[in-house]
Amino acid sequence: MRLGEFLLGVEGIALMRHLFDDDAQAAARLAEIRRIACGGEAVYQLGADVSIVDVASGYARWSQTYDNPGNPLIHLEQPVVWSILDAVAPGAALDAACGAGRHARRLAELGHHVIGVDASPAMLEKACWVPELCRWP
Repeated sequence: MRLGEFLLGVEGIALMRHLFDDDAQAAARLAEIRRIACGGEAVYQLGADVSIVDVASGYARWSQTYDNPGNPLIHLEQPVVWSILDAVAPGAALDAACGAGRHARRLAELGHHVIGVDASPAMLEKACWVPELCRWP
C-alpha cells in the first residue's frame, strides 16, 4: 500500500460527502486529489508491505493492541458513539461486532443489560471483563 493511494481514497470519500451540497469543499477536494495524483512528490510513493491474513488471524492479532492508547480510530469515533450512548435510557442493549468490548463496557456502566457478540473469539475474550456474564458456545 502506498501513501498516495490511501490518501486518494480518503479524498474520494471526502469529495463524495460534499459533492452535492458544498461546491467550495468539493473543489478543494478535487484540487487535493489532483495534487496527490499528479504532483509527483516522493512522499506519496512511500508505502509499506502489508501481509494478507485471514479474518480470524487478523482479528486475533489486532485484539492484542486494539484498545491500547494511540489507536486513532478510538480517538475519532469513541466521543461520537459515547455521546449517543449517554443519551439513551438504560435497558437491554446489543453490541453487535463488539470487538474488545469498549462500547459494551460503557453501556454496562450506564446501567444497560448488555449482550455483546463478535465473530472473533480473541476479541470476545478481551471483551469478557465479567467472566460470569460470558457464555461460550
